[in-house]
This record gives sequence, structure tokens and C-alpha cells, in this order.
Amino acid sequence: MLTCSWAASLTRYDSRMVQGLDGSAVLEIGTPFALVDGSAVVLYVVEHGSHLLISDNGDTLMHLEGMGLDVWQSARHRAIRERAQHHGVTLDTAGDFRCLAQPEQAAFVFAKAVSGLLAISDWAAEQLRMPNVERDLPAEAEPYIIARNPDLAFERRKVVRGASRTEYRFDLRHGSDLIDVIAPSAQATGGVMRKASDVLNGPFAEGLSPLIIVDDRTDETKARQEISIIGAVTRAMPFSRLMQPLH
Repeated sequence: MLTCSWAASLTRYDSRMVQGLDGSAVLEIGTPFALVDGSAVVLYVVEHGSHLLISDNGDTLMHLEGMGLDVWQSARHRAIRERAQHHGVTLDTAGDFRCLAQPEQAAFVFAKAVSGLLAISDWAAEQLRMPNVERDLPAEAEPYIIARNPDLAFERRKVVRGASRTEYRFDLRHGSDLIDVIAPSAQATGGVMRKASDVLNGPFAEGLSPLIIVDDRTDETKARQEISIIGAVTRAMPFSRLMQPLH
């Protein structure tokens, strides 16, 4: 079951098969994200009975320890564990972040695992008093979007022409959705409204329609305001809805 071809239904990230310490087949999936020290976020998938086990293989805490953080100090360890649990990720006694998924839920659980590790990286940046790094919102949303229906056509940086014959680039195309993922700001809202209006009023979209996802994870009120404004032109939704369990 675990093959790189199967991984394409889980994520569009690069993957490869490696051998575990016990000789079992392990699917290694690289992501476009990095921890606070710049090291890549990598996840591993193995069969675990009738479930799939998704784990970081202890890499995250190892990197944080390498930066001088005592991650085993009681209060810090508790904070780390609680942040991970908020995303459905557990921390075992060996220092692995992991979660179990039924095969049909693997894409969504994989997305939650990525979010959990990014939350731990954010925590580490706070502890080290490092400056905030601008988030790659489309990349963070991507695994959740794929999880909605992994069988639909998917494309990054989809270019579509508007009624004015201007070419616009959307962050992602998933099925018939042309998706932009934005921060809740007036400037971002103005840009996507103009883009969406031009595309919707033209004959070139070929059955595709804009969907704007607004990040509401830090300022829910502002995001709700921007969603209301965008909704006058096209469909819009909060990022948090992507993170809700699939049914």
C-alpha cells in the first residue's frame, strides 16, 4: 500500500521509500516547510495494523535541542505536548510526534501533523525570542485542500485570463476551484476582489471559479469582516474551516 504513487493521493509533496530500522517499508515525505533552525519538516508514514502511523521520527525535538532548548524541562515539555495535542498530534516518551490515521482519513491527518509541527516551531521561536517569519499561507492550506478530495485535479500557481484579458495567477487550483489564501487585510481583500471579478466576468475560466480562503487563526473578527466583503463578489471561507474534521 505504501508507495510514492499512493502518496500522491495524500499530498503532492516529494516522497521516497526508505527502510526502517526493523526492515519495514517507510514512506518519507518532504514538505516545503522548515523548523525554526531552518531544517526541513519531514514526516514518515508506516503501516500500523489497520491504521497508518504518521511521525516525525523524533527529528523536531532533536533539532530544538541542538539550538539549546531544554525540551525535557517539565514546564516546556508540557507546553510542547499541549500545543501538539491542539492539532491532534501526540508526543510519545521517546520524543516522537505522531498520530494514527485510518487510510481513508490519511490526507487530513497528514495535514494536521504538518500544522502540529509548525505550531511547535512557532513555540520554539517564541522561546528563543526570534522575529516572526512571514507564513506561507498557500503552502499551509494545501494539504487540507487536497484532503477535501484527493482525487480532484490539483495545480499550483494556476494562471487564468480575466475579461480584461489580464492574466491572473491563483495560488492553487483544486477541481473547479481557483483558490487564493490571504491574510485578513484590506489590501489583500482589494486585490482578490478585483481578480475574482475580472475572471468571473470573462469567458476564459472554463468552468473554474474563485474561492478565497482568509486566515482567521490569529484575528477571527478581522477575518470575518474581510470574508463578508469578499462574499459580495465571490465565495470566501475561513482557514479554520479547512482544519475541521472531515465527515
